Amino acid sequence: MNLTELKGIGQKRAGLFADLGVFCVEDLLDFLPVAYMDCTRPVPVAELEDGLPACVAVTVTSPPTVYYRKGLSTVTVRARDESGAISLYWFNQPYRRTQFTVGQTLLAYGTARVTTRRGMANPHIVSGAQPIVPLYRTCKGITQPAIRAAIAQALETRAAEDLLPEQMRTRYDLISRSDALFHAHFPSGSDSLQNALRRLAFERALLYFLAVAEQRQERKRHIGLSFATDGCLDDFLVRLPFAPTNAQLRVMNEIAADMAAPSPMNRLIQGDVGCGKTAVALYALTIATRNGKQGVLMAPTEILARQHFESLLPWFGDGCALLLGSQDTAARKETQRRIQSGEAAVVIGTHAVLSEGTVFADLGLVIADEQHRFGVAQRARLLHKSARADMLVMSATPIPRTLFMVLYGDLDVSVIDELPPGRLPVKTRYVPPNKRADMIAYLGEQTAKGAQCYLVCPCIEPSEMMEGLSVQEVYAELEKKLPKTTVGQMHGRLSEREKTEIMRAFAAGEIGILVCTTVIEVGVHVPTANIMVIEGADRFGLATLHQLRGRIGRGADQAFCFLLSQSNGKTSRDRLSVLLTCSDGFAIAEKDLTLRGAGEYYGKRQHGTSLWESLLADVSGELLQKVSAAAEEILVIPNIGNNELLRRARQAAGDMTRIAMN
Repeated sequence: MNLTELKGIGQKRAGLFADLGVFCVEDLLDFLPVAYMDCTRPVPVAELEDGLPACVAVTVTSPPTVYYRKGLSTVTVRARDESGAISLYWFNQPYRRTQFTVGQTLLAYGTARVTTRRGMANPHIVSGAQPIVPLYRTCKGITQPAIRAAIAQALETRAAEDLLPEQMRTRYDLISRSDALFHAHFPSGSDSLQNALRRLAFERALLYFLAVAEQRQERKRHIGLSFATDGCLDDFLVRLPFAPTNAQLRVMNEIAADMAAPSPMNRLIQGDVGCGKTAVALYALTIATRNGKQGVLMAPTEILARQHFESLLPWFGDGCALLLGSQDTAARKETQRRIQSGEAAVVIGTHAVLSEGTVFADLGLVIADEQHRFGVAQRARLLHKSARADMLVMSATPIPRTLFMVLYGDLDVSVIDELPPGRLPVKTRYVPPNKRADMIAYLGEQTAKGAQCYLVCPCIEPSEMMEGLSVQEVYAELEKKLPKTTVGQMHGRLSEREKTEIMRAFAAGEIGILVCTTVIEVGVHVPTANIMVIEGADRFGLATLHQLRGRIGRGADQAFCFLLSQSNGKTSRDRLSVLLTCSDGFAIAEKDLTLRGAGEYYGKRQHGTSLWESLLADVSGELLQKVSAAAEEILVIPNIGNNELLRRARQAAGDMTRIAMN
């Protein structure tokens, strides 16, 4: 059914909906909210916790004020409840000044800031008639109310087809698809919303499982390269300058078995930071080159690519090549010539290896490091350079075991669950807001003794609602307070050349404190840096904090990680306390999944109509186990209903290439 058949949607508005990926009424029904504002339980102003979303029921106490600076406006409304006062801010929305009067009662929903004074930036004002309000992805010209109105019409005019047979819905306690869509878009309460999301997530996960199962079967039918591996491991271990762990040896044997098999390898190596994934990848490259094939290792950043190149150069010598986007034209063309001629047996690079100008003579092995930085489509582009090549992907992001089957259903998974002997666990400490000055003084004392420190901030520039948390502010603060310490800064807005130079200076000991964003989360290796300070730690997920912590503790000395929180609230303290007592990345990942949902691993849902992305934010381990059982039954019992589910899964499988973890 065409969108223009709905009241209020003409050709122009239909074109705007098309920009959102909504082309028909069926798409509109599946255009699920990206978030919900739950205003069923307002929080007293005095109990707000910094950085957490909340609803407050307050009364306006003074007329709105408007402040202009450089052509930009800020509307401020002062309000309070029985427990305390709060300031509500709206940036660049001057019309807000006419919407509020003294004595007016409001339900305001937003992210609380309580570092200096209680406030909310750009809060939503919610009508009490709908206590749980869905929020949709929008574009210029389409408002939230317009989307809700269109969806309401769609629900009235189009009955949702139910893919799941009644017997399956009864067995797994699932509501109908029609009811699920209605309550997902217009929830009457928390229970109805959870039942709706559970049903929709079950259906999407089921289709995903079925599509992945068929993809796996199809991959096994392909003819790949069969590498000779006899004697490879013994020769490799003779050259390796250290003894591998038992976990590394187990994974090396799994890789060798894959590469010897006639079907293409498609394996994930997962393990905590510092577990030795690079040595395992080196073994795979050694097998490929011994068989006369080329291997390519793709890294997400130039810093990491250079590190890999420097570590592999002694191993492969002149047969090793580095290909980067920042190289000048002459150097890049010469490297591409060596790759096409076969002179370069091992190629390390960034996205530059995906370019059309990069042609391999005989590519046999593709390795993608830090898998969570690459999407399925990017890996596929690299494989297109050799349809028969083996694929190995690596990730230091600890993924909960309950998510393995969704994230990597099309991959065979190897886990390196052992760290090299003698490595001391990083000691982690929580630093409340009132101890921040002591923390800075401590850094001055330690750097005076020759220590080096990473200081990570959530953002690059100052924010009106995040005082003292940006790289620029903290960098200026430390330069002033620690004049005897050399302070550097690094973030994503710097060029690759600038970042490389800064990391060179830091690795050489020329910088005592490196103030940075999470750009250092991936692959930066400086064994002499043994202190990690994370500003606004309550604003990061546990998995990200664990990743950052893994950047230190690479040497023989004891390393320390300090979590500076902008909130001393119980919720923040309890969540961060997990890192104080646990160094197991997988256990931390399971806890993060419980606290924050699967979105922590997949990133925000950015495409409201994507089958897979709408699944990811609502998936749970308990649900996945049930879906897995249902999928197994469908695959082994052929009947009309199951065959239709398989057909729908194949139809939807094309959307799987849009999955990418951020």
